[in-house]
Amino acid sequence: MEQKYTINQVAQMTGLSVRTIRNYLKSGLVNGEKTDGVWLFSVEDFEKVLTNPAIKPSIKAKGNGVIFDFIADDRKKNNKTCTILDLYADDKESEEISQFFCDTINNNYSMADLVFKFEKYGKNVRVILSGAEEVVSDLMKKYYSGRQ
Repeated sequence: MEQKYTINQVAQMTGLSVRTIRNYLKSGLVNGEKTDGVWLFSVEDFEKVLTNPAIKPSIKAKGNGVIFDFIADDRKKNNKTCTILDLYADDKESEEISQFFCDTINNNYSMADLVFKFEKYGKNVRVILSGAEEVVSDLMKKYYSGRQ
């Protein structure tokens, strides 16, 4: 079965709001498929979201914003970490990486504890994770234990 992303997963990975993505769908800027009232995006649809010249700067700004906000917050009340993974991956590996993080985050963590961004530029994939130290650490352990 072909991999599909929900509109919430696309919003989570890009940092764009669900409303913004719906507006892009309505204007024809991006494509998706509505099934049983739920917007779904194929891997190709998601790739087009990431690489669309009209959208790409917003996605990059959202990722940069996560990093800037982390650095600018000098009054953290708990241990926090921000991790940036720059990975070289073909399309299949890129899909596996995005799916791993989407599934693992959605099934194991509250988004209140974690910020996740996914960017792709050709064969370069960037994953940005920011949040509670133990959450980011645990997620990274799961990611790397699955790659061995």
